Amino acid sequence: MKKINILLIFISVMIITSACTKKEYSGKYVRWGDIRSGVSIEKLEKNNIPYKLKDNQISIPEDAFDDAITCCS
Repeated sequence: MKKINILLIFISVMIITSACTKKEYSGKYVRWGDIRSGVSIEKLEKNNIPYKLKDNQISIPEDAFDDAITCCS
């Protein structure tokens, strides 16, 4: 019984620490919005989502799209 408790604690700690790691995005950059439409780059920065600005267009990595929708919409 003691071994099972230790195993459960270990698994719980591993799950919690894996959820707190910083995610690295590597996808192709796609258009997210533009500055004039009120897209906040501060929210992207706060949530560690990389972006590129070109001609008032904001582009984010394709694999960050869902995270950007969650945090910045």
